[in-house]
Formats: sequence, C-alpha cells, structure tokens
Amino acid sequence: MTREEAIKDACSIVALAYRSIGDYSHASDGFCQTCQDQHGPGWGPYQNQGRVLEYVRLAVLTALKRDGITIHRGFDPATGKELTP
Repeated sequence: MTREEAIKDACSIVALAYRSIGDYSHASDGFCQTCQDQHGPGWGPYQNQGRVLEYVRLAVLTALKRDGITIHRGFDPATGKELTP
C-alpha cells in the first residue's frame, strides 16, 4: 500500500463513521486527494471539527481494551490521545 492509498483508506474509515452517524452539523471534510479532487478548488476552506475523528479514536480504544491489548505508554489510556514528551 502506498502512502496515498493508506491516506485514502483512513479517510474512507472516517467517512464511514461520518455518514453513518449522519450528523452533518459538525464539519468533517475528507483529507485525502480523492476528496479534494471531487470537490474542486471552489469547495471552500478545509473544515474539520474533529468530532468524527474523536469517535473513531474512542472506537479503537474500546476495541483494544475489549481485546485485552495494553494501551501503548505513549498514549493516554483513558482518552487514546497521544502523549507529548
């Protein structure tokens, strides 16, 4: 998988959550090249309030805990957010 393919796949996972939740009152613009190409230059400035990203982060955190996987020491085990040194 190339870098662009990985970014497109991650963007698609976020889109799965965003469209399934269906709450379009919070901006969640895609971040892959395909999203940028689909909407073109007149789309406006990039907007992403992070609500869906947070949903995906918590889903991953929940799955890791459910599967008995220890959260890496570089991340807050309660929030899943990366810790800064």
